[in-house]
Amino acid sequence: MPKVVYTAAKGLVQSAGSGITFESTPSSAVQAITAAGAVTLPGVYAISSSIGALTVTMPLASAFPGGVYSFRNASVHGHILTGSTETAGTRVFAGPSTGAAANSNGAKLTFAALAGCGATMISDGTNFCVMANSGTLTYGA
Repeated sequence: MPKVVYTAAKGLVQSAGSGITFESTPSSAVQAITAAGAVTLPGVYAISSSIGALTVTMPLASAFPGGVYSFRNASVHGHILTGSTETAGTRVFAGPSTGAAANSNGAKLTFAALAGCGATMISDGTNFCVMANSGTLTYGA
């Protein structure tokens, strides 16, 4: 089995030996969203507004299979993620379907109007699957 070393400068490098070594930790810079608009790439985002809730449009789930998106509500507004680039009516946001969750998928995802709420999701090529969240999320049509 080859040894794999990760460095920020070179990425993954294969060499003789075995195991995995991280010489630096992979990370993504937080990108600020301060106006309604579209997210074009996977990444880490902080949504903030001083005038009210913002609507942020996600790319097609099929555009970045395996892409991880992390959002944090940085203001006290119920910001909305929408999958409006999908075919009308597609319930592209999928949450865990355990317990008494009455509705854990939808065409839009609304954060509670509290700073610090957030969600991390991964695209499976068809949906944005919510892996974890803090605060209340509401799935809507």
